[in-house]
Amino acid sequence: MDTLRQIGHLFWWELKTEWRNRYALGSVLLYVVATTVVIYFAVRQFSPMTFNALFWVVLFFGATVASGRSFLREGGRRHYYFYTLASPEALLVSKLLYNTLIIWLISGLSWALLSFFAAENYVFEPAYFTLALLLGGIGLSAILTFVAAVAARAGGNGTLMAVLSFPLIIPLLFLLVNAGGYAVGLTSGQESSYLLLAVAIDLLAMAVGLVLFPFVWRD
Repeated sequence: MDTLRQIGHLFWWELKTEWRNRYALGSVLLYVVATTVVIYFAVRQFSPMTFNALFWVVLFFGATVASGRSFLREGGRRHYYFYTLASPEALLVSKLLYNTLIIWLISGLSWALLSFFAAENYVFEPAYFTLALLLGGIGLSAILTFVAAVAARAGGNGTLMAVLSFPLIIPLLFLLVNAGGYAVGLTSGQESSYLLLAVAIDLLAMAVGLVLFPFVWRD
């Protein structure tokens, strides 16, 4: 119960801090809007294949930008304060929940903007696509949050985060792209296996993060 209370307090602190410094979240949302506008100017003629591919590209980079700043506020002496304030597991889970919420927001905004610019609804299976987005948001958050912690403890190098996260996230992206392909009518069959494997990757990523994060945080 003490850990759950710590998670709740830290998650609420994340929300309040973000609300006070809205420029950080605003920059991420501005990135999504600007990217989709540039895509519209460049593509003009959308198809189910281009819609699916461009959606996951926007989501991946938006999630990377949003998660990359997860542990920037805990740098320097503040790290020692958090070290005594809460357990590493509580800190990681609170960051994971917050990043998941932001990635879901980016997913919804990207879907709405791309559908608006495409002037056509390419998603024929909205319930399936929504479930893929929810699972994808959890998996992206779990992987990117832990990698952001490693990069922050190594000096906050953004290049390091990009190098570490990309190979780890490829299996999940492969499943999400295929799930999106089914949702827009490009593929058929094995649609349930995409989601089940995404659930497995989500659980594996969260388990590995919870096991390894205390060693990273206390280093």
